[in-house]
Formats: sequence, C-alpha cells, structure tokens
Amino acid sequence: MKPKTVIAVILLLFVAASVVYWAVGDSRARTESSRENDDATVPVVTISSSEHVSRPEEAQRRVIVYYFHGTARCLTCRTIEQYAHEALETGFPKELQSGTMEWHAVNVEEPQHQHFISDYQLHTRSLVLVEMEGETQVRWKDLDRIWELVSNEDTFISYVQSETRAYLGEN
Repeated sequence: MKPKTVIAVILLLFVAASVVYWAVGDSRARTESSRENDDATVPVVTISSSEHVSRPEEAQRRVIVYYFHGTARCLTCRTIEQYAHEALETGFPKELQSGTMEWHAVNVEEPQHQHFISDYQLHTRSLVLVEMEGETQVRWKDLDRIWELVSNEDTFISYVQSETRAYLGEN
C-alpha cells in the first residue's frame, strides 16, 4: 500500500472511532440525565408556582439564589449546582436558616418555569441572585463566571461567597 493510502485509512478509522466514542458517551449522558436524581451529593430543590415558603414576618427583605438548569443535566451542570449549594451552606448558614436567603434549583424547561428565561435573560445554566422586598423583586444579578471557575471547587466557592456578600452589602 502507498503511504497516502495508509494515512487515509488510519484517519478514517480515527474518525469512525471518534464518532462511536461520542455516540456512546452522548447516549450514556442522556440515560443518566433521564434517571431520577438520587445522588445524595447533589441536593436538588424544585419549586413550583403553587409552592409557598413560610418565613417570619420580620424577614421582609430576602435574597433568593436560583440555580437554573434544564432537564438534561451533564456532570458539569450537576457540579455547578453542588458547589453553589455548598458555597451557600458554608458561607451563609444563618441566612438560610432564618429565611433571609433561599436556595432553589429550577428546571427552566418545565412550562411553569420558562418565564425565568426572559426574566433573567438566561442563555445557559445559570446562578442568579434575586433581592426581594416582600413579594416585589428589587434587583437581580447573574453570577456569570461559574462556568469559567467550575474546574476549581475552592475558587468557585470563594467566587460565589464573595459575590453574594457583595450583593448583600457585607463587604
């Protein structure tokens, strides 16, 4: 065989193997995302429009921290949720306990939650801080560096905590 033919065959085999590898990995990811989330290390809280969280009367001002995700959830998406929730639990336990801060993981692909996409100009899975006065939204902020920092847990948690503190005016 000529060297060009050998190289062409090797490249074709490489492309075929890559396609098979991608297809198998993609089908595994879809299978895992369709299963119920029974992973104890990734806390999931879903909300619905009919759900009401009771809180003390004096807690008029509160911050809601939303992690917005879709139905299909890759490992990175689950990691972002896990790290964000951990950042809040370790950095703001009193606020979470008192109800002045709330954590919600929300599937924006569910019909009752699709309004969040336009409300917060979501383009991907996102972590958003929302300040509420009673039932009125005062302001919001997208923590847009989460994808950039997800590869380092400590840096990610530090980022979420410092941005949340700044948002709360605790600097």
